[in-house]
Amino acid sequence: MNICMISYWSCPLTPTGVLTAGGMNIYVINLVNNLGKLGHNVDVYTRVHSQKDEKILTGNKNVRIIHLDSGKLGNYKQFALKVEKFIKKEDINYDIIHAHYYFSGLVAIQIKNKLKIPLITTFHSLEIAKEVYVGKKNKSRKKNERKVVEKSDGIIASTELEKVDLIKTYGAYNHKIFIVSPGVNHHLFFPRNKIFSRLKLKLPLKKEIILFVGRIDPIKGLSVLIEAIGKLTRLYPSFSKKFRVLLIGGDIENRKFWENSEVKKIRRLIKEKELECCIHFIGSKPHSKLPYYYSAADITVLPSLYESFGLVILEAMACGCAVIASKTGGMKYIIRDGESGRFFRNNDMEELSLVLWELLHDKKYLLELGKNAIGESLNYCWDKQSQKVVKVYKKFGSN
Repeated sequence: MNICMISYWSCPLTPTGVLTAGGMNIYVINLVNNLGKLGHNVDVYTRVHSQKDEKILTGNKNVRIIHLDSGKLGNYKQFALKVEKFIKKEDINYDIIHAHYYFSGLVAIQIKNKLKIPLITTFHSLEIAKEVYVGKKNKSRKKNERKVVEKSDGIIASTELEKVDLIKTYGAYNHKIFIVSPGVNHHLFFPRNKIFSRLKLKLPLKKEIILFVGRIDPIKGLSVLIEAIGKLTRLYPSFSKKFRVLLIGGDIENRKFWENSEVKKIRRLIKEKELECCIHFIGSKPHSKLPYYYSAADITVLPSLYESFGLVILEAMACGCAVIASKTGGMKYIIRDGESGRFFRNNDMEELSLVLWELLHDKKYLLELGKNAIGESLNYCWDKQSQKVVKVYKKFGSN
């Protein structure tokens, strides 16, 4: 198949945790690479995010990343015109369009109407979730999501929960929705030796290491983790000498990162709790290095107020790291509580502190969770998930 992939919101090559780059970027790049391996031709259309960008990047087999300059973020109509112009100039015939996030869906609707080809959309996150879990309302986004739902020929949802939201809130037809969970690249994410990983990353050998990976965004619930750590250091003063919390995410070399309101809030909280010695922003890391961080860590925590799926947790599990996550969104489908990881109540720092303390003082249980997590992660291998996506394509596009 010839596949037109739209990733307007952010380029899938942008380092995770920088700007708008998050789990969606990892999803897109892994999906297209696996589609290429399966023999399909994939063009990913995305915005120029740096003046250094080459217009067309050819990397993995059968895959091209095409950067188009459309001006200010949000000018999706201009971007759609640029895509149409490129397709016409190159004389490309696509079998299907796959849009990622609602902004890409808006772009894809215009292209679909011109080219008369089917549109599949993966939303990755929905406005209704932010309304429920963060209390923020964006009527314009919700309206546009409804439009994309209506105009899409098929929708790929990550979980049954997302399917329910699409039907109840946006009026999606049941027959248009196909559940295909995201995957993890087991060729990259597998366990490394802990001591070797810490030496490689120049991390302390004798400290307990707690890891957070993600964008520094209010919905990620990072303040819940800081509050939980703060409580443990108050109750057990010696604890502060035994642990380190590493926060992976964000362009720490950029002044704008430190001016971000959420970053300022987290830094104030760290200072108030007198945890500057123990909690460190270490910035975004190349995806190829993350397996070493997961392998070096004792625990990976994802305290999000909401996660549509939770790819960070899946990556950590594939590396044999014990995981703790808030029981919300798609994470409920990945972890078997008490067997392959632990949950805590959403936004409950008291319970998170208890779970952290329990795991850090039961090494045998910690190792057992990590071992079980590896087996659980094998249910979400990208090699398998990409084939499921192709089956959805074939219901609408030509072979």
